Amino acid sequence: MVHAYKSGPQLYIADDLPLPSIGRAPNTHRQRRVHLYVAEEQEIFRGIYASFFSDLAEIEVVHVSKDTSADGLVEEIIALRPDVALVGVKVLRPAVVEQLEAIRQACPDVALVLLSAIYDAHGLRALREFARSTSRGCAYLLKHTVDTPSQLAQVITGVNEGRIILDPVVMEGLITVMEPQAGLLQQLSPREREVLGLMAKGYRNSAVAEMLGLEVKTIDRHINSIYSKLDEGPDAKHPRVAAVTLYMRATGQLLPEKLVGAPV
Repeated sequence: MVHAYKSGPQLYIADDLPLPSIGRAPNTHRQRRVHLYVAEEQEIFRGIYASFFSDLAEIEVVHVSKDTSADGLVEEIIALRPDVALVGVKVLRPAVVEQLEAIRQACPDVALVLLSAIYDAHGLRALREFARSTSRGCAYLLKHTVDTPSQLAQVITGVNEGRIILDPVVMEGLITVMEPQAGLLQQLSPREREVLGLMAKGYRNSAVAEMLGLEVKTIDRHINSIYSKLDEGPDAKHPRVAAVTLYMRATGQLLPEKLVGAPV
């Protein structure tokens, strides 16, 4: 159940644990332990991760490596076949996204968690293109927003269940490097963007309410607020379609209007 979002470095709150999530519905069936592979540039974090997960029943660390090169990642992941690969870097740059692409191509069934200390605009643009084609659970978080082992564990189990998880700060960055019309999404609250993201995946209001642990009337209020902020009031001809289309174009799931039908 996801409760209210508060501004600042916190993430979306799931019960008593932070969880920034948009994407597929969680799998509620009990599963075996998640096999986790960790590749981290910084030695201090390698030790922290190993310590974090040593006492967690739901996660088993199969290996912790300092090699975050594409060749090293692919070789070890092919050999170990983890459920989830956690990649930690100092800076999110296009080269890091190329490493993720190498993993995805070689091991499409492995879910991905990317943690970085900082990012640049080029890295975010590359990440956006990568996210457009992903078909497996993935998460992109900033290291300083991960506060507890339980929070990170929930992210890992979430991507293993098919969730797409974004740090709110990363989401803001993605919005700022997208098409000019995507700036409209910055007017929405984090909760409203989460609701709109689920609407874009085809969920009805009742399903969105169930997934977020909210009442349907609360979701209705969020949606009416979304329409108002995007200038698609309830009297507009197709406000839901317009809002969802804007969201999908902004997040790279649809081509910008000016490119639709353009020669390749």
